Amino acid sequence: MLKRYSQFINEAEEVQQPTEQNAPEGIKTLDNSKYPEVMEEVQKMIENTIQKNGGELKSFIESFEKNPEDVKVEGFINDSDIYDFYLKFRNDIDEILNNIKFYDESPTEVNAFGLYEYVIKGTERAFMEVVKMINK
Repeated sequence: MLKRYSQFINEAEEVQQPTEQNAPEGIKTLDNSKYPEVMEEVQKMIENTIQKNGGELKSFIESFEKNPEDVKVEGFINDSDIYDFYLKFRNDIDEILNNIKFYDESPTEVNAFGLYEYVIKGTERAFMEVVKMINK
């Protein structure tokens, strides 16, 4: 029995791909080909924002990554817009948040004091991860 368990562990280590759970400290690895609908929607939202305010995609994304509070994306400003975005892509967003271990943090750790606020903060975090995937 111990031999079988040892064999199982060795096989599991051989096939294990880099993921958030086994990635080196501080490195998040998300598969950008896994969320095409979300990425397409976020890219459209960013392009609409650029079209209204001017600029270029690459510089906008860099600015957004540095200061997400200061740079606003059309259709992702109000809490109601963010919640609608969550409802539309909830399965992908939940998967992204699970991969970056957002759900390991308590609501007070992310400054959310209600379920609605926790969902909003999580969706904003997932949005940031999608923007990072677009920038790759």
